Amino acid sequence: MSALTRAVAWHRAWSSRLSDTARRGLARLPRLGIDETTLLLIFALAIGSAVGLAVIVFYWLIDLVQAGSLSAVARVTGFANVAIVVVVVAGLGLARMLIRYGTRDSDGENVADVMLAVAKRGGTIHTRPVLVKTAATALAIGTGGSVGAEGPAAVVGSALGSKIGRFFRSGPDRLRLLVACGAAAGISAAFNAPIAGVFFSLEKVIGSFGVRAFPPVLVASVIAAAISRTAFGDSPVIEIPTEYAMGGASELVLYALLGIATGAVAVFYTRTVYRTQDLLEHLKSRWVQVVVGALVVGGFGVLFKADLWGRGHETLTIGMISARTGSFLIALAFAKVLVTAATLAVARSGGVFTPALVIGATLGGGLATITARLLPGLGIVPEAFAVVGMAGLVAGSAHAPLTAIMIVFEMTNDYALILPLMLCGAVAYITARRLHPESIYSQWLVRRGEVIHLGRDAAVMERLRVGEFFNRDPHIISEEASVQQILDALGASSQVEFPVLDGDLRLVGMITYDDLRTVLSDTDRYAEVILAGDLASQQFERVTPDDTLATALQRIGVRGSHYVPVVDAGDPDRLVGVIGRQEILTAYERELLTARPG
Repeated sequence: MSALTRAVAWHRAWSSRLSDTARRGLARLPRLGIDETTLLLIFALAIGSAVGLAVIVFYWLIDLVQAGSLSAVARVTGFANVAIVVVVVAGLGLARMLIRYGTRDSDGENVADVMLAVAKRGGTIHTRPVLVKTAATALAIGTGGSVGAEGPAAVVGSALGSKIGRFFRSGPDRLRLLVACGAAAGISAAFNAPIAGVFFSLEKVIGSFGVRAFPPVLVASVIAAAISRTAFGDSPVIEIPTEYAMGGASELVLYALLGIATGAVAVFYTRTVYRTQDLLEHLKSRWVQVVVGALVVGGFGVLFKADLWGRGHETLTIGMISARTGSFLIALAFAKVLVTAATLAVARSGGVFTPALVIGATLGGGLATITARLLPGLGIVPEAFAVVGMAGLVAGSAHAPLTAIMIVFEMTNDYALILPLMLCGAVAYITARRLHPESIYSQWLVRRGEVIHLGRDAAVMERLRVGEFFNRDPHIISEEASVQQILDALGASSQVEFPVLDGDLRLVGMITYDDLRTVLSDTDRYAEVILAGDLASQQFERVTPDDTLATALQRIGVRGSHYVPVVDAGDPDRLVGVIGRQEILTAYERELLTARPG
């Protein structure tokens, strides 16, 4: 056995022992009065701290590479443009080599891969390839590549959350939540935007805004932001010369049109990213692909220089909008699309979120500048449209309107534009969904045969049928039952919602806890006059045994209920059972475990 093999075996043995000790320590915490909620907050505190420090190191690495690159270009006199191209080609080539030999040329370890890990792998994310990808991203960005730092920051955070959870032998539910904590912390630290970090994690990673997930995700996000602020300060990420206001209610029409424009360009951005990868893959040699893609990035770098260089959002200064022509800004927006696509195709690492902000700002500012020149009487302020355009492009490309609105608001601290931000973000999201059903993240998944919806593998949910998992012997209530009988049923059953049947055993409604609130507040008054038939809601969803679990979960979510009645396929009023949210999720988890290799 070689020395390296012995060292690896020794490391694994000690890691396993430490993990077992940590798990036993956690098992003793309930005796000290520490419940699951408190424990999750402790985990969130640790994850937020670790991710905040990791993002500081990541940004320091980007600055180090960038300083070296700019210094190298500055030393070359007379051939600065050639030097720029050489630096870009060398940097992207080194980044691709790192990916090639450090991750076996993986195109994963991105935000979409984190979504897949949460949906199908129980939150398991391996740390080593993520760290390699992060280092490659620092090389790519520092040498002029046009990708964002926020994606790798979110993925590093997710990997750290997964690592901490697996060290303590956490189950899949807790592990997914810790991954979400890490993702929120990464976005929060990268953008100095703790609220946006929370929304991003819940909207894209978990896929739901569950009450249980909110406190730990919020704590991790806040802690990461607090730590990153010690290094980067508390000023807005994007400095704006003044607080921009909406000119009037009629101006909302222009912001709605901007939403349509940014939504359409967001689809172009998404398609271009993946189309560029496909085009380069037609070249047989991997290194020819690298050189061709890097030359595209370097060529545009020569044309636009500092406007395409930098650390993502730091390439953008809102003040530049007024100093540029509208045509230049629009050209810069489309150039940013192309160089981002080329960089991702070559380096296979980096974020797509921050370039979307730059594309949206330059597109919005460019369109507004041209409109202001053609219609000077409207009093258009191009800088305001640039700010709002950022939200539109992010909402349209990521299909995350809430995240887009909050991140731009937090990055600029300009509350006066909140209404245009909301309108443009919503319109852009709707426009993008109409033109192309997939986001820039879900497109990566679809290309691999994966369909993730609301944080779950939709293919699994579509494959399983209600008939295999529903409760065939539910607790039912007669429509003639009194309030006291209903309360007795609540106490005797684990159900919190009950089907109500008439004398012919036909389904007439469902009683939920919300239906009981009124009578519970004054039981003595209503006990003699109200029956179950009076309380039962007749507006409820139904499923049949042949429906999929995806359909059942969707119909449960329509009214925010916990159960949905299962009825005969040929007779919608004949009850055959009920199925609840917990039964659906348990079936989903069991299927994932049995389908997982090894």
